[in-house]
Amino acid sequence: MLGTLLDGRYQVLQVLGGGGFGQTYIAEDTHRPGSPRCVVKHLKPFTHNPEFLITARRLFNSEAETLEQLGNHEQIPRLLAYFEQDQEFFLVQEFIQGHSLKTELLPGQRWTEAQVIQLLQQILGILEFVHSHKVIHRDIKPDNIIRRPQDCRLVLIDFGAVKQIQTQLLTVSGHGDTTIAIGTPGYMATEQGQGKPRPNSDIYSLGIIAIQALTGLHPKQLQEDPITGEIVWQHQAQVSPWLGHIISKMVLYHFKERYQTATEVLQALQQINSDTEVESQLTQPPLGVIQPSQPLFSQQNTIKQQVTSILNPQQYKFLENILLEYVGPLAPTLLRQISASASTYEQVIENLSLHIVGQKKNEFKQKSMLFLRETTTKSQPTSNTAPSQEIAVISDRFVRQCEQELISLIGPIATFLVQKAIKSSPQITEEELVNVLKSQIPDPKKALLFQQRLLS
Repeated sequence: MLGTLLDGRYQVLQVLGGGGFGQTYIAEDTHRPGSPRCVVKHLKPFTHNPEFLITARRLFNSEAETLEQLGNHEQIPRLLAYFEQDQEFFLVQEFIQGHSLKTELLPGQRWTEAQVIQLLQQILGILEFVHSHKVIHRDIKPDNIIRRPQDCRLVLIDFGAVKQIQTQLLTVSGHGDTTIAIGTPGYMATEQGQGKPRPNSDIYSLGIIAIQALTGLHPKQLQEDPITGEIVWQHQAQVSPWLGHIISKMVLYHFKERYQTATEVLQALQQINSDTEVESQLTQPPLGVIQPSQPLFSQQNTIKQQVTSILNPQQYKFLENILLEYVGPLAPTLLRQISASASTYEQVIENLSLHIVGQKKNEFKQKSMLFLRETTTKSQPTSNTAPSQEIAVISDRFVRQCEQELISLIGPIATFLVQKAIKSSPQITEEELVNVLKSQIPDPKKALLFQQRLLS
């Protein structure tokens, strides 16, 4: 199949997987400038009986229409085309650059609560949209969640359209029955394993991923209560009772006892967040697993903040904090780049808002403009005020080295500790930073080793 030109334009570059009646390829679109990559899903009916093909064509078109609607969400791949060739069916979808969540869920490494909360909120937001279109994903697992490098947001891929069509065709033809299951063992709820998935079967799968992140254990390593069948996991994680309760309810054995909708889970998380302060630095993915091609900090620059006459330090910090809520870990980079090139604070807000989608864009603009106008009026610069103040102490390279060394000793919370130390003392030196971080390592021998590695 490699090198084959499908529909006269999609040239197959790689076979991703498949078997039986379907396969998935990476191809390039030879009709578009630069020949961008795309994902092609191929359905091969197991018979060319005319009546069977009519049914296959109807199911295929219906599934394509559904994928077309789902592609309107910015965190779901768009459907680019669908066609029939030689009585076989093809779906062409957007290829998402990035790395899968699987590369971030490293064995033995635990995420912090706030990192897990961000994961839940992003994927639940997608599921809320998906379920509103009467679609069940059926295969929520780390491999099917991609972190997009340009904004660090999560994208949900592989809706298993071909698998679902195959299942229906087998049922129609009498080669199968309604107990055929689609999903991945370990992440799949009981009712889904019986071929009867429900919207909250997706919620179950997401809950399992959250447990995996908090415990550092693969789902197959988790224990079950021999009497109730419920997953026993909280003793293996550092998790607060409220978050533990929410996740445990997501993965209850009986679907009737779980949250019924993604909205319910989001509301539960929101209710707790309104009463509990979560440090914004913790919304970042674990730094130790970010790919070298997508560094959190530029290796060529130092950590510096140009506080110009447009943004004073108070305004800069406010914008960075509020932006973290809307775009996540991309916030510091965006703000640094945009504030350095803008000539007015209105221009800063307008350019930042371009990176925020939906109604949140206007919400961000209103909050930001109100604060900046108030603080600008209260603190007009005098003629003796220096046009800029530069804070530049520690290189990005040293910060990344600190984070990576600390992650290896105490886990993903290291990212938060390093960033907190720098934010608390912007003028901190390398030696002072190491001593602050050293005090956070419980084992004296490991603490000494950490100090020696960084200051020797």
